[in-house]
Amino acid sequence: MQLLFTFIILSIVTLIAVLLIILSKNSRSQKISNVCQDKQWQYQEFVNFSDSIKNANFGLLNYSQNAIFRHVISADDKSFGLEFNFFDCRAIEPLAIHNSSALIFNLKLNPSFSELHASFSPAEERKKHAMHSGLDKGYFQRIRNMQKLIKLKPHYAFEQHELYANNPSLLEDFLQQHLSNKEKQTEEETLSAWLLAHPHLHIEISTGMLLAYQPNHLLNDEAIIPAITHVAKISQSLSQAS
Repeated sequence: MQLLFTFIILSIVTLIAVLLIILSKNSRSQKISNVCQDKQWQYQEFVNFSDSIKNANFGLLNYSQNAIFRHVISADDKSFGLEFNFFDCRAIEPLAIHNSSALIFNLKLNPSFSELHASFSPAEERKKHAMHSGLDKGYFQRIRNMQKLIKLKPHYAFEQHELYANNPSLLEDFLQQHLSNKEKQTEEETLSAWLLAHPHLHIEISTGMLLAYQPNHLLNDEAIIPAITHVAKISQSLSQAS
């Protein structure tokens, strides 16, 4: 009798857990789908990585250990002049599961920068995320080891950030061209100023695409459009400057 009672209790708990998962899944799907309706953007719940994204060697996506995006928003260049994708990405580690919302914008760069792969990470984010975001101290180092990028010396325009690149000289040329392009952008539109205004974001530029995300942070539906708009601005600025 006691075993039967225990079985019933466990069954009820399991059923409640499954229902909560389903309700949570459907709620996020519906909310993100609603974001797309007025914008004429496309929503898909599951999307495989494209070959171009796989070849970009983005740290977050390689580290996620899966090849499927969740809750994907896709759009052509009608809204911001650049194509983009928004999606949820999950990274599975032995001690935790990390979920992040990420954005990828297709930049319009000079062909000379088509092979550039660069990463910009806030220098103090490692300590902060290790303490408050459930990320351990080795999270970023494990990503760096997978990417095999070279750490640059401190840059005058990015004193609060760590810069990595597959080709340091090429990144220096790219930044110099971007930062000196005063005719087409205001000071607030430079990458250095934009990163200071968005201190929690990590940025990667690879094979003509820009990836932006905050580690272990999912955006709610109300924050999605503002986030897309903010990342669109720096993507447009980088495209104009090259």
